[in-house]
Amino acid sequence: MADIEFDEKSSGVVTAAFEDEDGDAVIPTSILWTLTTVDGVTVINSRDQVVISTMAASVDILLQGDDLAFTEIEQDVKEVDRRLTIEAVYNSSLGTDIPLKDDKVITIRNLQYIST
Repeated sequence: MADIEFDEKSSGVVTAAFEDEDGDAVIPTSILWTLTTVDGVTVINSRDQVVISTMAASVDILLQGDDLAFTEIEQDVKEVDRRLTIEAVYNSSLGTDIPLKDDKVITIRNLQYIST
């Protein structure tokens, strides 16, 4: 199911690339991201509507430490999925404030003996 796989409490980068309605690279006017459980119900590590301040046609989102932690009830599972949702807005000849939305499923591998 995962688009990307990381190790528990480690770090990893998710790259988000943006394209306009013609498939050409576009620089958004705003970018936000949210990290949740895979069902989208629970926000992980307070990562809700995080603003990316550097606008580019491609941006890197660093996940680390508690972003990639297991909850207490997940400690006995081998891996857990999370959802990284990316929301952006761009302008083109067709209009302004055109929304772009995407998500990536991230699998986090439980290392079992990792220190807290």
